Amino acid sequence: MVLGLMICGVAGISAAQKAPVQLALLKIDKSYDKKTAVKKSTIPDAGNGLFAAVRIKKGEVIGELGGRLVRADAVPKDTHYLAAIPECAREKAGPYRYIDSKDYGAHVSRINFAPKRINGIETHFQNAAIKQLCQSPYFIFVALRDIEAGEEIWSSYGPRYDYDRFMRAPKARDFFCALARIDCRQKYDYTS
Repeated sequence: MVLGLMICGVAGISAAQKAPVQLALLKIDKSYDKKTAVKKSTIPDAGNGLFAAVRIKKGEVIGELGGRLVRADAVPKDTHYLAAIPECAREKAGPYRYIDSKDYGAHVSRINFAPKRINGIETHFQNAAIKQLCQSPYFIFVALRDIEAGEEIWSSYGPRYDYDRFMRAPKARDFFCALARIDCRQKYDYTS
């Protein structure tokens, strides 16, 4: 049995089935979205980011990560929004192994990454953390410190995410190095 599952019809017809396409969506509490706003990130070329709409206190839940539930044999090509359902929840998740939050992920799916350290120096950029749960909704984001209204929310996505594509881009590197007041001309290294 899958907890927190919604089957939704989506506009469009499956060519093979000649029937409406059905998606299994993880049911989440979208009321958390009232705390945040999605708008252009301050990070160059990062697209949208997530900003606090109100003051969020340390330890407070920012939101639940929702999305389309994905079977192991149906992983999409674009995996940048894919989260593996925690091992402790696999039995309850039935045939699903991943959550694809690209289109149905709630506001928290737009939280951008910021490095924890640059050249070994702590940045203090990350103001949120993802927490895995053994039951639906499987993932929540929690404030690591007080986050002021208007402040962009940044986090790590965990040790298995490929950050290099983004962090090796000169504009992103230069943005974070300047923000941390670190000279990265001779050496540049970061940790998540």
